[in-house]
Amino acid sequence: MDLKRVLDIVEEEVVDGDEEELASPDAKRRRTLLNSSSMQEAIGAQYMQKHLPKLEPFLRRVVQEEVHNVLIRHIDSAHRLPLQLKTSSKRYKLQFQGNLPQTLFTGNRVEAENKQPLRIVLTDAVNNQLITSGPLSSMKVELLVLDGDFNADERLEHTEKEFSESIVFEREGKRPLLSGEVVIVLEKGVGSVRDISFTDNSSWIRSRKFRLGARMSRASSIEERVQEAVSNPFLVKDHRGEVYKKHHPPALADDVWRLEKIGKDGVFHKKLADFGIHTVQDFLRNLVMDQYGLRGLLGSGMSNKMWESTVEHARECVLDDKLYSYCSEHGIILLFNCIHEIIGVVVGSNCFSVNALTATQKALVVKLQQDAYKFPGRIVEFKVQSQSADQSPTAPAPPGPASAQMPGIPPQGEANPQPQDHGLLPLHDAALGLEDVLHQHHHRHHHSEPWITNGFDATRDPFDMLQFSGPSQPCGLLLSSTGARL
Repeated sequence: MDLKRVLDIVEEEVVDGDEEELASPDAKRRRTLLNSSSMQEAIGAQYMQKHLPKLEPFLRRVVQEEVHNVLIRHIDSAHRLPLQLKTSSKRYKLQFQGNLPQTLFTGNRVEAENKQPLRIVLTDAVNNQLITSGPLSSMKVELLVLDGDFNADERLEHTEKEFSESIVFEREGKRPLLSGEVVIVLEKGVGSVRDISFTDNSSWIRSRKFRLGARMSRASSIEERVQEAVSNPFLVKDHRGEVYKKHHPPALADDVWRLEKIGKDGVFHKKLADFGIHTVQDFLRNLVMDQYGLRGLLGSGMSNKMWESTVEHARECVLDDKLYSYCSEHGIILLFNCIHEIIGVVVGSNCFSVNALTATQKALVVKLQQDAYKFPGRIVEFKVQSQSADQSPTAPAPPGPASAQMPGIPPQGEANPQPQDHGLLPLHDAALGLEDVLHQHHHRHHHSEPWITNGFDATRDPFDMLQFSGPSQPCGLLLSSTGARL
């Protein structure tokens, strides 16, 4: 309200008040209150006129800022909506072909499980078809290390932000986690990871595992969104740990601690070493000859589950093609494979597979087998001395063990013996007899029949090395590995 107008009103009220002053005391009181209120309005109006020019810039600034913020939020929402639509409709993705091993070692080249180079392919996100043409098919791809917990739920998609936040960088003072060719160029949508290795182990992060990631190089000018590739999780151990690595499959000559659940210089390793079991072959032989004794040797510290794991790993071993023999006091020779499983019997010049024996004969063989296992030192490598040219093929067999007979088996001197009713198959040519035993041995191996351990290598014929010639040889001409007559 204008100050002059206020003063005029006050003046009029004062004049009117003088005329009514004598009329009533209440009227006087009301006039006093009115005058006071009018004065306050006048003072307020005067204050506003004085200070409004100073307040106006401040108020304008506040209003402008609020309007600006509202506009920014509106514009940002409008821009983000198309981006979200674009992200949710990715057309391309990178993928690793093949899995990485469960354990890698620092300094070793990163390869797929099949020892082949790890490959990266660019595919269509909808139909998984390989992209072989266009700018993306020849783009650069960079390799990165990711946390092992990333994408633990194996989602098909992830955002670029989620991927970036899961990248693992080297520890302070260390070299970059990946060394070598960390940027590769796709060729028709395919690239091979040929020369990268880890420089540090994965034990220092919470998950204790890494994943390998691949994304379109940041230096690329391509604006198309491409889904990053993420490998399976894996451990990375220091290279010195490879010395203690378990072998799959183990070799006969491997130290026994290469078997699962047996640690190098551990309790079980020392127990086995004290008992003379130093290699996987030693372990398998003792497993065949005295399984319960071997189990008892390891004690209650090895649980049944651990024992089963160790035995299963040992049975993966590929056996060699050597044969071993034990000649009993009766002149009957038992034939064993390299871990002392029985595979045949030699009586005189005749060779029989265990499967060809009658129940009675098998019982005798089992008894002889138990005797052989009591004296494993007498089980020696099996060799045959061919008959020299000046020896007569009809020469009688020397006395002694060669004249021994097995119940139901025809005498050695009988001419052209025929198969007996008990189903025996006497073979007069020792080479043919041994081949028959071998073939049955291989057959039983493949069908997991008794007497045979899984893992026998059937790719080679061990009897090819025996070089038989001339007529069959009697037991007395079988030689041990040292050349001594059995």
